[in-house]
Amino acid sequence: MLRIEINGIVQGVGFRPFVYNLAKQFDLKGFVLNSSQGVTIEVEGLDTVLQSFIDDLQGKKPPAARIDRFIVKEFPEQGFKTFEIRKSLSNEGLTFISPDLAVCNDCIDELKDPQDQRFNYAFINCTNCGPRYSIIEKTPYDRPVTSMKVFEMCDYCRGQYEDPTNRRFHAQPIACPVCGPQLRFLDSTLREVSGDPIENCLKALHEGKILGIKGIGGFHIACDATNNAAVNELRRRKNRPHKPFAVMCEVVRVREIADCPESQLELMKSPAAPILLLPKLSESPIAQSVAPLNPYLGIFLPYAPHHYQLFHNKSFLPDPIKLPFLVMTSGNINDEPIAITEEGLTGLCDFYLTHNRPILNRNDDSIISPLISTSQIKFTSIFIRRSRGYIPTPLLLPFKTVPTFGAGAELKIAFALTDQDSLYHSPYIGNNNSIATQEFYQETYIKYLDWFKIKPELVACDLHPDYMTTRFAEKISLPLVKVQHHHAHIAAVMGEFLLDEPVIGISYDGTGYGTDGAIWGGEIFIADYKDFTRRYHLNYMPLPGGDATITHPVRIAYAYLKHAGVEVPELQEISEFEKSIIDKQIENQFNLFQTSSMGRLFDCIAAMLGLFPQITFEAQSAMALEYLCGKASLDEVNPYDYQINESEIDIIPLIKNVREDVLQGADKRIIALRFHKTIVDFSLAVVNNLSHSAGLRKVILSGGVMQNMVLLKGLINELTRNNFTVYYSSQLPSNDGAVSVGQALIANRTIIKG
Repeated sequence: MLRIEINGIVQGVGFRPFVYNLAKQFDLKGFVLNSSQGVTIEVEGLDTVLQSFIDDLQGKKPPAARIDRFIVKEFPEQGFKTFEIRKSLSNEGLTFISPDLAVCNDCIDELKDPQDQRFNYAFINCTNCGPRYSIIEKTPYDRPVTSMKVFEMCDYCRGQYEDPTNRRFHAQPIACPVCGPQLRFLDSTLREVSGDPIENCLKALHEGKILGIKGIGGFHIACDATNNAAVNELRRRKNRPHKPFAVMCEVVRVREIADCPESQLELMKSPAAPILLLPKLSESPIAQSVAPLNPYLGIFLPYAPHHYQLFHNKSFLPDPIKLPFLVMTSGNINDEPIAITEEGLTGLCDFYLTHNRPILNRNDDSIISPLISTSQIKFTSIFIRRSRGYIPTPLLLPFKTVPTFGAGAELKIAFALTDQDSLYHSPYIGNNNSIATQEFYQETYIKYLDWFKIKPELVACDLHPDYMTTRFAEKISLPLVKVQHHHAHIAAVMGEFLLDEPVIGISYDGTGYGTDGAIWGGEIFIADYKDFTRRYHLNYMPLPGGDATITHPVRIAYAYLKHAGVEVPELQEISEFEKSIIDKQIENQFNLFQTSSMGRLFDCIAAMLGLFPQITFEAQSAMALEYLCGKASLDEVNPYDYQINESEIDIIPLIKNVREDVLQGADKRIIALRFHKTIVDFSLAVVNNLSHSAGLRKVILSGGVMQNMVLLKGLINELTRNNFTVYYSSQLPSNDGAVSVGQALIANRTIIKG
């Protein structure tokens, strides 16, 4: 007899019926069950048949399953007479929780079939699709510990749920119109409106109304994406003047509004169903106000059945309402966590399309920026936000850790928990430190400890003393390691690629607390997990007012130009009063910070070109500078001047060159290209220097500025041409969303070193 223990994503994805049917196919005897360890199989039969069974277990597993550990042990024969699926066991240990998955094609076919019991039913699902993470209370994953426990199965559903040959065998969210959740349509006072909820929703959207739509992991706020007035009203209500909105549409419509190669279309159609940032077409029905002054659209496909219904209205009206493109933006307020109740969107919506299945674990949409293939780059997914569809799938680590909590940073908040060689990354929590964000952070932390049976022995956080995440970490009565921000960025990429050796690390971002008390952000390290040496950085520039100045890039430009020793009468959108205040700050060194930030250099150059002298969302001016480059190659232009000193990259010659070009009326597009080219050139120069002195050929690219596709592709191409091996984030965000991962890894090696 063989006992097979399988750990990974093997619960809630049809794994047990797959095992059952495979065993029946091979005429084997025994059983399969879920436990807190994963899936356990005991099986008897001929040795040759057992080997074929083992091969197929690993090679033909269900599409949403993932096997991380597969252990086979021999035991004495038990004399099993049949093969059966037994009840779950709750043992010490853990199993992984499947992410929320988009509705599958089989369920969509049934949704469209008038002869099917679940025809046009908004909560159709099976073991291959539907909610998982968002409805679970605890493991093992069974219906009594999900938000579906309040819905008692009818005989029809129970028959499928208990039939091992049915694809809904032990599909915990199984439901039908007789026994399952139901859609409701509410007005702004939360009173129910009579009529079909989908038809009511479409009618309201067609009339230009703004709706809250409850999904799998939280609410979206929706409006007609072709209605400019509706989109502008949504911007007014959300106080979001410029930040782009995402658009949902059917797969056949994607290429009407964006350039989408087949490889990216397949990613959109995957069970994770992420938002993809795609180049938008110049001729498009989408309102310009959806993504103003932005060459990209965030596009995703319907992933919940009722999303699908909005685009396939089965109305019996003579002229069914058809809205091919909907704005579907996160249902939240001012970068707070996504709302899971209508009350969380008070004042934002005219109506609500909602339902009575509780959301236990909020989970925002994942966002991916595809890195287009070049001669040096294969198609890669660059995460901007890693959440629904991917969370909480664990990542493999390059070495075994003690149970560790990585607290994260201040923006793009996400924490990490490690145990042995596995890491569990939290969903995107929020982008500020409001009370709601802090509560969501703590609530998710407690749940992760319970689900994954982790008892931290070590805590890691950022060096910055005022981060909410730092304060949270300090309150945990465990050994605490404070980690430099950019070291954590580099270590996160190292961990993703299972590297455990010294590397050259480039970390370009906006803000990170340095070991000298300055604001870092343009850093080139030699680093491993134990330590780092800061070998090069941008020379320090004055940042008057610190973080308060970041929303006013023109003030940064004024301070940088003054520091460079040039007069700046040509700067627009800055008053004489503002100039006088900055002059006094520089003269008296009052409330004046020193920064080596690459993000602030982008802000300076963008403001010099007149691009968003004041910004309304993070990195707005830097993005505008990137977009100016268009599709042109950096090989077409020459760099500006710069100076490499002993440990500094002097950017003052660059700033003076740009000022001269601006005064001479040079093409802004050429200025933007030359600026990016300059960064690529001086980065390559210092990497070459470090390689010669340290003998290293592996280079890490990290930090939020690496979300700039022009810069990232330029760096990859040049470094690769010079025979360096380049690593950059693909499973984790390059922004602060991954800092917690690096913190946890560094803390483990710091303890060993100490």
